[in-house]
Amino acid sequence: MKTLLMYDKLVPVNREQHRGLRVKASDKKLNFARETNSVLLAVTELPLAALDFPCVFVASGDQHTLVSVVGLRDKENLLVDDHGAWDPHCYVPAFIRRYPFVLAEQPGSSQLTVCVDEAFDGLNATDGEALFDTEGKDTAYLQQLQKFLLDFHNDMQRTTVFAKRLVELDLLVDRNIDFKLAEHITLNGFKVVDEEKLHKLPPDTIQDLFGTGALGWIHAHLLSLNNVNKLGARLIRKLTN
Repeated sequence: MKTLLMYDKLVPVNREQHRGLRVKASDKKLNFARETNSVLLAVTELPLAALDFPCVFVASGDQHTLVSVVGLRDKENLLVDDHGAWDPHCYVPAFIRRYPFVLAEQPGSSQLTVCVDEAFDGLNATDGEALFDTEGKDTAYLQQLQKFLLDFHNDMQRTTVFAKRLVELDLLVDRNIDFKLAEHITLNGFKVVDEEKLHKLPPDTIQDLFGTGALGWIHAHLLSLNNVNKLGARLIRKLTN
């Protein structure tokens, strides 16, 4: 899964270069997310995301991370309609909400820099929120954006730690999503928590998971798996309308 597949021309936000830059909502809305069937998810989003779509684990290099499954077929997001609007009754992951911005590490440095997709059609010089004021100082909008991006970055690090703990406890197992329509659809390459192994953990380990909040996240993840049928119903409606 390409985590930055929605970005076409990422550049660091520059105080001089982008002094007059403003940001407004795109006329295309969330069309940039139309061709992804999974979205990176921070573990802190699980309580809300688990109500709407399956939330599963995927291997990312030598680590694991969390994604929300938003489509049953390749390059198809069932949450985005023909007008680019996300279903207003469903949770929008922070990964989607942060676009066209992202917090990125500069090559050869651990310093984090706010970057923007210059291909985003909502960037202009007249309408929307300014990044810098007339004196070149950060606006309240940019400060709020920086906090949001940093919070998401930190939450993704917490997600990596959470997934690592599940691997250490040997709780993650391979699982497929099978859905029968006119064609047989199978999604693979992801993992879920094995409930039988979870129930066999010693009491002190369960207490530790409870104390860190991980046990609640595990149960939210398991409950989210029931949303496969919701995705199937969305696909059926799309194919029959």
